Amino acid sequence: MKLFRSILLDEGEEINTENLGNSWTLCDIFAENHADDINGFLGKDGYVILSVDVSEDMIDFDNSLFSMEHRKNEFEIVVDSQDLECKVHLVQGIEFDDSQIIKGNTGSNEFEDYTNEYNGDLTKKDLIELINEFQD
Repeated sequence: MKLFRSILLDEGEEINTENLGNSWTLCDIFAENHADDINGFLGKDGYVILSVDVSEDMIDFDNSLFSMEHRKNEFEIVVDSQDLECKVHLVQGIEFDDSQIIKGNTGSNEFEDYTNEYNGDLTKKDLIELINEFQD
């Protein structure tokens, strides 16, 4: 399945491949809008949107379901992988080689609202159905 993530950068700054981040989105438009919003606050020079194809075993289902329940418009998929191969999907506001393949891992970030075990009403099947809606 294809996921997207925005990385804010200053001109000449490189992407930290040891911490590409755990939170990805199913929606490329959300990734771009999110980058625009955060960039307005942080004042970086621009951003890169990465895309990655992940398999089901790379998904943290507990936290993805938690996010699906609590952040409905983000379409967040939490990824845990030491072996990501990302493509540059979009570059905005900076000079950046848009033909790069970025290899790295998700790092070890944990957000304060991440959970060790999801006990809500949504199921893995619900998440797979949402993922399939974006993949068509």
